[in-house]
Amino acid sequence: MRTKRILKNAFKNLWKFKLRSFLMMIGIVIGIIALTVIVSVGFGAKGLVMERVKKFGLESLMVTAGGGVQISQMGSTGQLTATLKLDDAEFLKREIPAIKEIAPFNRKGNADVKYFEKATTTTLLGITPSYASVWDWDVTEGEFITDEDMAALNRICLLGPTVQKELFGEKDPIGEQINIGNIQFEVKGILQSKGTSPGGGDMDNRIMIPLSTFMRRVANVDYLAAIKILLHDSKEMNTTVENINSILRERHNISTGVPDDFTIITPTEVTKMAEKISGTFNLFLALLAGISLITGGVVVANIMSISVNERKKEIGLRKAVGANSKDIMRQFLFEALAVTFTGGIIGIILGGVGAKLLGVIMQMPISVSWESILVGVVSSSIIGIIAGIQPAKRAAKLQPIEALK
Repeated sequence: MRTKRILKNAFKNLWKFKLRSFLMMIGIVIGIIALTVIVSVGFGAKGLVMERVKKFGLESLMVTAGGGVQISQMGSTGQLTATLKLDDAEFLKREIPAIKEIAPFNRKGNADVKYFEKATTTTLLGITPSYASVWDWDVTEGEFITDEDMAALNRICLLGPTVQKELFGEKDPIGEQINIGNIQFEVKGILQSKGTSPGGGDMDNRIMIPLSTFMRRVANVDYLAAIKILLHDSKEMNTTVENINSILRERHNISTGVPDDFTIITPTEVTKMAEKISGTFNLFLALLAGISLITGGVVVANIMSISVNERKKEIGLRKAVGANSKDIMRQFLFEALAVTFTGGIIGIILGGVGAKLLGVIMQMPISVSWESILVGVVSSSIIGIIAGIQPAKRAAKLQPIEALK
């Protein structure tokens, strides 16, 4: 009953001094809004990471030309390391039983494309027919690249949805002729939409042509950018990576102690890459939330201290009629906790709404979950207790005679 009465008095005093309560609350509200957004973005980012890993494939790995090369860097400057050859891909397929299928490819960034007066810049990929099954990436219209296209070095292409929209709008592009650089290609198909890549790029802003055509007619090269490999079973990942590393070092005549001239990317590496991309944004929000919460706590502590001075007579009267120091301390702690807890609830609601809006505006996944609500409630409660301890101790130490002067 005593605790119930103390709580009642705490809320009564907060309601009596609404402006003061609001000033104490506003810093906490802002901090919890930021914190709720952080947690929501964080859980959304985890979902995005898993989505990107799923796009890459849990049973897939990729060998790229050059040491330490990331997916997002391949071909971004046009020139690739000439260490990975088509023979390497074919040899790996023959020698490693765990490999189900391979998809060697080459690429060129910032390729100029024109259709009459319309022009755009895109990523150009030279691929094989196996690309469709290894990457789980087929066409929605038209036909995919075939072995006949490879053998004949046909000048046909597949357009990503972004390129299709920029060049053709609502017009059907199948059978139309476009220029990639100075070479004319016929549009054979429209690729499925894939959204963003593990590196954060637009996977729909690309054109695919036969690898043989790319290497002989477009780029005039004999090397690859990468080889995507699909395994029979993801449990064979570690063993296969070791085998690929051993085979390629031997084929490339790399001596002991000399770094690899290739990079093997596994789903684990894709996960690390995606988490690194989202980490910077989350760190910024975390700093903002931390500063806001600390500021809010300082404000609560200062205003509660002022409140102790203003309410000396009230404290003196309560002690004179039987209230002990613990009751006084509990009341001021409850008041601080009530302010921050209420501010936390308001912050959680506004933060959830803000997180959803942020997701829509920035086109990023947001997950407002029970974890974000729990973090907001616990954080606001802890701030309230910490901010209220010193003022509560001061109030509890006041003597009735001194307080009533």
